[in-house]
Amino acid sequence: MVQSSDQGILVPKPVGENRRPGRTTVTTPITSRDLGQSEFGVGPNRRRQRRNEAGDLMRGRIVDAALSTLTSTGYANTSVRAIATTGGFSPALVFYHFGSVDALLLAVLDRVSGDRLARYKARLADVFNLQALGVAMQELYAEDLQLGQLTAVQEIVGAMAFDPELSVEILDRMQAWMVFAEELASRILAGSPLAGLIDPSVIGSAVIALYMGLEIVARMRGGDSTGSSALMTTLVQAAPWIDQLLGKASPTRRRTTTNVAIE
Repeated sequence: MVQSSDQGILVPKPVGENRRPGRTTVTTPITSRDLGQSEFGVGPNRRRQRRNEAGDLMRGRIVDAALSTLTSTGYANTSVRAIATTGGFSPALVFYHFGSVDALLLAVLDRVSGDRLARYKARLADVFNLQALGVAMQELYAEDLQLGQLTAVQEIVGAMAFDPELSVEILDRMQAWMVFAEELASRILAGSPLAGLIDPSVIGSAVIALYMGLEIVARMRGGDSTGSSALMTTLVQAAPWIDQLLGKASPTRRRTTTNVAIE
């Protein structure tokens, strides 16, 4: 849990007529006037839609600010006040939209993990041997470091993983990565003498654990930002020989490294 002087602030959500917009049950027929303009101006549904859109934009701003604060100052220094200062909004908005700092950081993890998984799936879609995997992973790892996404994941997972309640949330968010790693391992093992002898799910889990573990160890050694890059280099060097053993050696042309735009 994040310990900060800001955490004690309790901001009750408005109730009654001022409560946040939510689902309503329609008990009367909907007319065309209800869906858009009424004779008195904008219809209630349109006003509700605008409020919801404004809320989504505000939540996006808060997540952006939390991600920026997390990557620049670390989990321990990511307080409500620090996030609000980064984003230029009231600290009370964090509690209003997310309820707690931990809930907000889980939302950050959702965003970062979703973005990273989409990139990894797209880049590794046509990878079927270790040589191609090593080349692709070097590029993806460099992008992770450039974007600061890996740092955010490390900070959140490292701080929350040993909390009984939050560890369940972390594990739930890791399942998509476990499935992806298992599918990738199955692809690489397919057609080799090891296919059917090794459980791809075991390999997938081991790779993710090794990847995250190397990052943590690297940071314990003084904040070394290279982390798993040594593992990537070793994989690229050893891949051609391992592919030959697996009967999957094939000429691989190095793809042009993708330039990542940082806003």
